[in-house]
Amino acid sequence: MKGSPRKANGNGTARSAARHEIPGQVVLVLQGGGALGAYQVGVYQALHEAGIEPDWVIGTSIGAINAALIAGNAREHRIARLTDFWGRVVHGSDHDPLRFWTGLSNIIANLMTVSRGIPAFFAPNPVAWVNSHAPFGIEGAAYYTTAPLR
Repeated sequence: MKGSPRKANGNGTARSAARHEIPGQVVLVLQGGGALGAYQVGVYQALHEAGIEPDWVIGTSIGAINAALIAGNAREHRIARLTDFWGRVVHGSDHDPLRFWTGLSNIIANLMTVSRGIPAFFAPNPVAWVNSHAPFGIEGAAYYTTAPLR
């Protein structure tokens, strides 16, 4: 927020102060669960627009990915990086011909996700399909790899 007041936190660095004083440190805790990930971006954006920036960001699963995007980027780039990531991993159902039948909607998108993964997020790990018959190590144990996140 342009011209927002700055406050020194406990370690001597400056942080944005909200419209009213917030005692202590601001900690943003983001849990896992894929659908919550996009919601978390909205929560962070609302905090950001109110001039509240977290001193700590903690997350697990999809929350850890969002936390890494928040903590790993400068304040002025965080919203853009979160939006870019979620724009690359979202699947639309606009072209799913089954979307008009209750119970069948998204079946094509779901099958595509299971069989091909989501670019820039995760991909199938073909080694896992034969791993139960031959030991390929820990990397071959998961049905999907998150290597595209790198």
